[in-house]
Amino acid sequence: MSFRQIIVQVDEGRASGLRARAAADLAQRQGARLTGVFLTSQYVRQYMAAESLTALPADVVQRVLSGHDEAVAKIAAEAKGQFEAACADSGVEHDWRMVGGDSPAAFLAVARRSDLTVFPRQAKACLSEHGLSAAQVTLASGGPVLITPDDDYAPPVGRRVLVAWNGGREAARALQDSWAILRQAQEVHVLTVSPDGEGGPDGLLQSLLAKHGVTAQLITDPSQDESAVEVIERQVAELGVDLLVMGLYGRPRLQELLLGGVSRKMVADSPIPIFASH
Repeated sequence: MSFRQIIVQVDEGRASGLRARAAADLAQRQGARLTGVFLTSQYVRQYMAAESLTALPADVVQRVLSGHDEAVAKIAAEAKGQFEAACADSGVEHDWRMVGGDSPAAFLAVARRSDLTVFPRQAKACLSEHGLSAAQVTLASGGPVLITPDDDYAPPVGRRVLVAWNGGREAARALQDSWAILRQAQEVHVLTVSPDGEGGPDGLLQSLLAKHGVTAQLITDPSQDESAVEVIERQVAELGVDLLVMGLYGRPRLQELLLGGVSRKMVADSPIPIFASH
């Protein structure tokens, strides 16, 4: 698999600038075209907005609606400037798209027509309370998602990679989706958390990696005093990796929520970007 079309969600914030830089660098390395996607909003779709307009004269209503649209356009221009600066620095082919963000449908339609989506943990439509999470995008887009932290990481990503492997379907999906990144990485580690010492990366997995041109260090962590999340976080720090590859939600999301699953905690707390698939 190779990436030829990458999209990145952008807004006017500092974290968006980091995200755009990371996406542009990745697009440059992959030879991909990068699309910046900005989530717009409509005033009348906000909570109680339509009701608040009903008692106003028509000319006042029009001024309110026009003012909202103008504010969104101004913020979009700021976001576009950050995005285009990141693309110029990396020299990648790029384009710009504004889509409605008051429901997930428009963004997901774009994501489903792309090879990779770069997205924050949480995003909101401009001047709107409506939002979209990275978990939603990963579950619904049909493709891999690069989930970026809010701050404190520096592009590029994918030079030193840790693959979280438990032998499950989601882990296999994430591995299959990440070949293009793994082949370009300088260093790859494959980690299994196994307190009983069983079920670690095996010869078949090592053979598969080699057939895809990936030389990896296979790690079985036998820790019995740490949770899987704690082991992954410790290995991330000890190995100095800049990208974690993992499958999301091997259990139903309600069960993850009630039991405090690895997926939910890693997406919420990981200090480095996560390349995720479902």
